[in-house]
Amino acid sequence: MRKNLRDAVIWITGASSGIGKALAIESVGRGASVILSGRNAERLADAERECIAASSEARTAILPFDLEDPMARAEACRAAPGLLGPLDVLVLNAGISQRATFLETSAESFDRIMALDFGAQVDLIRRCLPAMVGRDSGCIVGISSIAGLAGFPLRPAYSSAKHALAGLLQNIRSELSSTKIRIVTVYPSHVRTSVAVNALDAAGVPTGEDDPHIVAGADPARCARRIADAIEGGRVEITVAFDLKSRFGLFLSRHFHSAFASMSAKFAGLDNRKGRL
Repeated sequence: MRKNLRDAVIWITGASSGIGKALAIESVGRGASVILSGRNAERLADAERECIAASSEARTAILPFDLEDPMARAEACRAAPGLLGPLDVLVLNAGISQRATFLETSAESFDRIMALDFGAQVDLIRRCLPAMVGRDSGCIVGISSIAGLAGFPLRPAYSSAKHALAGLLQNIRSELSSTKIRIVTVYPSHVRTSVAVNALDAAGVPTGEDDPHIVAGADPARCARRIADAIEGGRVEITVAFDLKSRFGLFLSRHFHSAFASMSAKFAGLDNRKGRL
């Protein structure tokens, strides 16, 4: 994998907002060519305009598709290398969160989140990785979550999927350790995005409600710089937007399990919902 992003071709899913859009803007500023993907073509076009505004030399392309649709995923993977050239970096950023306990979450909703946040990512890797292996060059960046390091309440399927994605990336990294392909795992904590608004409730419907911790979270642009630095700098695992509470919570989850369970339940507002877990 090249040591900087200049002239690299990067494909970013979930690029119409949040970390994905910020990373697209950061990447073109470093001289990369960027393919922006998401479901909403109009919002992708807005993101593309911001990329062009950030760099007069920006080379961009829009590739709208529904990540939940297997046929759309297959077609997107066939089309992507023909837009700006062979892929140097694949950023797996798209996904969906939730706000419901395990017992409240329907089997259908649980399976949908797992299919999108893990199964669809596996499919993209399976389709894009062989070409990188053939060139012995490339980088796959998986956006996991702090919930992929510790199981936080109200996110049972989301946390499961993010744990699974992190485990898969570690596995692939080991299997490709003798190659020039790099696998990067990113664990964001609270970042100002629409993740909470789009999160599914117990019925599998977007909550439409923001989360005060997300609202007060880190600037996506700052997170994007950290991710771009990791890609260029050769790092394989990074945490972003980890404040003191995030670090303390992760420490408790590793060493004081009961204390973490009590603290995280209170943090999620479950201390007054006994019996619903």
